[in-house]
Amino acid sequence: MPKSNTAEKSSFIPYARQSISSSDIEAVTDALRSDFLTRGPKVTEFEEAIAEYCGAQHAVAFNSGTTALQAAAWAAEVEESDRYLTTANTFVATAGAGWHGGATLIFSDVDPNTGAIDLEKLAPNLEIPTTRGKPIVVPVHYAGVPVDMQGLDLMISDPNSVVIEDAAAAFGSRYDAEHRVGCCEWSQMTTFSFHPAKHLTTGEGGMVTTNDEALAHRLRLYRNNGIERDVNSSDPWAYEVHAITGNYNFTDFQAALGLSQLARLEALSDAKRQVVSWYLQHLPQRPEVKVLPRLDDPLVVPHMMTLLIDFDALGIPRIDVMRKLRKRGIGTQVHYTPTYHHPVFVQKYGKLHQYFPGMEKFYSQALSLPLYAELTEKDVIRVCETLTEIVAGAKSSRAK
Repeated sequence: MPKSNTAEKSSFIPYARQSISSSDIEAVTDALRSDFLTRGPKVTEFEEAIAEYCGAQHAVAFNSGTTALQAAAWAAEVEESDRYLTTANTFVATAGAGWHGGATLIFSDVDPNTGAIDLEKLAPNLEIPTTRGKPIVVPVHYAGVPVDMQGLDLMISDPNSVVIEDAAAAFGSRYDAEHRVGCCEWSQMTTFSFHPAKHLTTGEGGMVTTNDEALAHRLRLYRNNGIERDVNSSDPWAYEVHAITGNYNFTDFQAALGLSQLARLEALSDAKRQVVSWYLQHLPQRPEVKVLPRLDDPLVVPHMMTLLIDFDALGIPRIDVMRKLRKRGIGTQVHYTPTYHHPVFVQKYGKLHQYFPGMEKFYSQALSLPLYAELTEKDVIRVCETLTEIVAGAKSSRAK
């Protein structure tokens, strides 16, 4: 008798999913019963908690991680004369923030072994003298592994440079024992995403941390239609609009979920680290299959279980591997399609793939397996045994 759809769905292992507890639900319910739904005291409490956790002076909440990036670019006054330097291995929102500001986008190649921005290849672009505009440098902490921010800081010589860290995948990770991602020790701003696939979720949502009071003020201005309420007027209703931005407010019930998740963050992080350790024990031990470096680093909260698989050597296309895994109830993903491959960028800059050998190699081999806090060792063994079977079958077929 065939399995029911319900049975098939219950046995499916997605590549990512949120972890929602009864305490999370209770926190949101309490917020819904309060006097505030949109931005209110819970949002302020959440912002202060995030700033304290990261070791930053300010944190400003937004309705999404994408908006957080756009707000950071706006706060930095990105304009057409600026150069916006970032990696090609990221979600489109990273480049989009520079695009909206009208800056010239400059993609930098990645290390094909890590997927992270290659600082040596970035260096020449930082050394180019300019007579107008400023460099906006946006490193991405791929898979939760922090970029060497101290090393990047030493490379930057232009005093007008602005560094915005895209830490959408790295909330909770550390640069070293004393500095957590988001502290802004070597950057002007750091942005986070609280999408369900991330370490801490508020459904949708984002945050920007900074140690600069002026930037924090501009971030809040961007969030709230450019409105200044502290104006020179005795009228209690008075406010002034200083910029045309938009309404990007965060809600109190999202903040309540965020605070509850923050209280659970260490346990959720440890659970993800445990899942990675199980993968390292059970993945196929073959030269064609490699694990992204540093996913088991205790300073890192791993965001994706990314493998580098030499599909050419195995003689099987990646899409076939993904289809076979999905047929067996296992979800996978590719992170990421190189930004310059997308039509909107091709139309403006042309085809650029030949300039990014590191990115092209990484993209051809990357495959993300399931990684979330509630995965069991039994789940991981199932994923690994299925992948091992597919890989072995591919090698066997090629040998015939």
